[in-house]
Amino acid sequence: MNEILLRIYNNASDYFDSADWHQIIFTLKIISVFFSILLIFSIFLLLFKIRKNIEESLLMVAKSIVAPGLPKKELDKKWQSILNKLETDNESDYKLAVIEADKIFDDLLIRIGYKGEDMGERLKQITMAQLANIDDLWKAHKVRNRIAHETNFKLTQEQAKRAIEIYQRAMEDLEVL
Repeated sequence: MNEILLRIYNNASDYFDSADWHQIIFTLKIISVFFSILLIFSIFLLLFKIRKNIEESLLMVAKSIVAPGLPKKELDKKWQSILNKLETDNESDYKLAVIEADKIFDDLLIRIGYKGEDMGERLKQITMAQLANIDDLWKAHKVRNRIAHETNFKLTQEQAKRAIEIYQRAMEDLEVL
């Protein structure tokens, strides 16, 4: 056994002593250059694909700015009606204001081109890059759902104002209000 190990050691030692290390290093350099080029190409390819997604998001936001069939005067009038409901001392008016604001925003999402059976499905398609307050929009929509589905849900004027502010900020970000 020792003789076999000694023979392997001697063969390896002879190989490494006689090897042309400059040629081996040169070969490794060529391989690493090709590998680096492949990695750089992959990075550019990924950036190109990400750029397309960013462009699509920006185009969707741009569509919202010029959403067809969205008369600004009519929207302003409806929005003012919602704001007026918040100034009363009637909880029913607060609830109606939140429901109407949610409906207006949902109609806006449909006109922009978001698909889905309900507003929840449409909101799932929106990222923070497209709309900064998407998390707040979810909260406001949940308030609306509680109003619609819980008969004993109590809504304060402050809760209603907060929900309306969230919808208003989103519409301002989309430049429709």
